[in-house]
Amino acid sequence: MGDERRSIEADSRREDDSSVDLEAAFDRIADGIYTLDAEGRCTAVNDRARALFGQETGTVAATAAEPPIDTIRALFGNAHERALESQQPITVERFHDAADDWLEARCYPDETGVTVVVREITERKEREQTLADGNRRLRSIFENAHDAILVGDTDEIVAANPAASELLGVDRSELHGRSLEEFIHDDYDVESAWAALLEQGRLHGSFSLARPDGTDRIVEYNAVADVLPGTHLSILRDVTNSRRRKRQLERQRERLTALDHVNSVVREINDAIVNGSNRTHLERVTCESLADSPSYEFAFIADVDTRSKRITHSVEAGIDDYVETIPLSTDANDPAGRGPAGTAIRTGTMQVSTDVFEDPSFEPWRDDAREHGYNSAAAIPIIHDDVLYGVLGVTSARRNAFTNEERDVIGQLGDVLGHAIAALERRRVLLGDELIELELVIDDAVALFDGPSMTGHSVWFDRVIRIDEKQYLEYGTTASETVPMVEALVACIPHWEQLSVLDESAAEVTFELTISSPPMVGVIDAYGGYVEAAAIHDGDYTVTTHFPTGTDVRSLVDDLTDVYPGTRTVARRQVTPSRESVEQLRNRLAATLTDRQRTALETAYYSGYFEWPRNSSGEEVAETMGVAPATFHEHFRAAQRKLLTAILDEPETVR
Repeated sequence: MGDERRSIEADSRREDDSSVDLEAAFDRIADGIYTLDAEGRCTAVNDRARALFGQETGTVAATAAEPPIDTIRALFGNAHERALESQQPITVERFHDAADDWLEARCYPDETGVTVVVREITERKEREQTLADGNRRLRSIFENAHDAILVGDTDEIVAANPAASELLGVDRSELHGRSLEEFIHDDYDVESAWAALLEQGRLHGSFSLARPDGTDRIVEYNAVADVLPGTHLSILRDVTNSRRRKRQLERQRERLTALDHVNSVVREINDAIVNGSNRTHLERVTCESLADSPSYEFAFIADVDTRSKRITHSVEAGIDDYVETIPLSTDANDPAGRGPAGTAIRTGTMQVSTDVFEDPSFEPWRDDAREHGYNSAAAIPIIHDDVLYGVLGVTSARRNAFTNEERDVIGQLGDVLGHAIAALERRRVLLGDELIELELVIDDAVALFDGPSMTGHSVWFDRVIRIDEKQYLEYGTTASETVPMVEALVACIPHWEQLSVLDESAAEVTFELTISSPPMVGVIDAYGGYVEAAAIHDGDYTVTTHFPTGTDVRSLVDDLTDVYPGTRTVARRQVTPSRESVEQLRNRLAATLTDRQRTALETAYYSGYFEWPRNSSGEEVAETMGVAPATFHEHFRAAQRKLLTAILDEPETVR
């Protein structure tokens, strides 16, 4: 019995020692620890666990006596049973409302129970929550961004947002595994850009995308290499519309600038006309003004021989010997005649090539365009009264130049130049020291229009006055018995419109004939000439005309023959108009004016009768002269007629 008692006491001492060792071991552990037996009873809890559970600390024995089992079960539920059943470690995380902390419990089972390690993980959970919130924000940004976002490695796309799917025109699920390079136009150097991205770490730029539906989009990109090792990020922004708007604004500015330049050219041409320039100077001013403009590269004016179909050099600016070195023709069967210049000459209308490298008709001159740096070209016929004086050529480095308002304004240069050249030619013939005089006859001209027989009758046409581009007034005389025949001719000849008798008091009748677009007068006007005299004798039409020296008479006669095939030249002469000086004019007027006529004219002039508004009326001038108003007007009108006759009658010519 004594041995047995001693054995029991020894075991009791060993248990006490073991309990002391376990307590010491629990105290040395920083984490909370508690144990449960197989029945779910709490067998041990250290001070750290009690503190985590919100209980006062004590010894192991005290812990065992007052186990926090309710708190444990409320926090971790059946995690212990699951660990015992599976005999596998289980980790659970729970929020402890009483302590306002997050706790983590790691359950380690064995056959006799479960040992649980508890630690406070509030900071970690807060970090995880912060990270999760950040990830959610990033995901939201990724999913809802207006710009396309692509994530990929060296070979393929691994993630794409909805905007990327919309931009590339491919379903989002189909983008994974594909490469962005598949969508980039061949004109972009992908290989160089990729190398620059890897070297610099960041890269931005722009390129064109070719979508599967055949449409193109212009994008700007920002790329970042290795956002994760081997993973790269690209953000693409569709700038197609903004680029187009920007380009439209640039084109509008270019057009406005070009319009300003063209208007400046028109003003310079008008100044040249007002200052009395000759044709060569006028053409040179036009070309130089265009070539000096930043909107245009160079300009030229070429002469045209419609019969030989040759286009020859006239004036150039901004370039030398251009017309002589390029193929040009007016023949529609010749490729060199199907470009802007040849077509403008044939049709009489402005021709434009807005992109010479896309225009099939411009193929013969594409190498020339590359050499001289132009992308657009225009050809403007120089025309007045259906007569072609040449063609104006203009080039521009801008694509789509010569459109809209610019086309309208620059097209007017052909009309302005044509009108100015025609006016200069007419002035040259009126003021020339020498003229070419042609006498022409159209045999049996009246019969051409099925008119009445004019045998034994004559009509003289003394003056043709041009009213506008188509209307003329022709003044003449004839015998009173011939007037009905002239009236019959008005009904037969298409361009004779109306006959008005002005004076039939004498044996001869004076008349005014309104005519519209007369074919012969139109040709004569076109060559800068005028009709000095014309008449109808026995049905034949004779006309005497004057032209400036240097006129291509052969071409002129050919054009007249085209109008009236029966036209023949009777005579061609060089004539010199007489130039009467002012003093000679005064002497002639002094010899023809009576004293009363001269007095009436001078009194009216110095009393302000010719001012507007008048300083004196006819009655007041008559009172000053001491005569009746009727007497004043009789002398005054006679004097005016003699004065105007001396000025307006054609000068005599020396043949």
